[in-house]
Amino acid sequence: MNPVFSNYDYDQLHAALLHAGTNHGAAEIHGIICGAICNQIESGPPVDVHHLITAVVGVSNESQDVLEASIGSLYDSSRQCLDDRDSSFALLLPGDEHELAERTEAVAHWCRGFVFGLLSSQAATIDKLPGDAAEIARDFMAISKAEAGEDGGQDEWALAEIEEYVRAGVQLIFEELQAHAR
Repeated sequence: MNPVFSNYDYDQLHAALLHAGTNHGAAEIHGIICGAICNQIESGPPVDVHHLITAVVGVSNESQDVLEASIGSLYDSSRQCLDDRDSSFALLLPGDEHELAERTEAVAHWCRGFVFGLLSSQAATIDKLPGDAAEIARDFMAISKAEAGEDGGQDEWALAEIEEYVRAGVQLIFEELQAHAR
């Protein structure tokens, strides 16, 4: 289990988002945050992640105040893990005690959120991403449409492989964008 993110963090943020009246879960919000971090490298000016998420989530000011600290902490932790490059970065996803279908859907939502955050500035397009970043972003778009199949054992293994690909892909995109910005 990653020292920065735990299943409890996922469940707690997910419950808070649902309580706030949004249909967006913790995985998708974390994807948006990580995509926005990568976008910030490419676009220059910092992305107002709270504004971006508020626009997507559409929660009231009262609920926004409650979520702001959690989202800010998640942003800071995610940025630190990506900056450290020590493989401590992890996707915020439901734990193994959740059903395979829910975990598969969370990975799909995480990827959808990431692409949204990555392309959140007017200048950002997948075709303008350097190196392998464009191909990985296209893969994330395909993964965002994933659904659980009927073969539980094989699907468990496949989901673990996809999660690792996404985790490593985010790190690669982050590093390629940093190198490109220099």
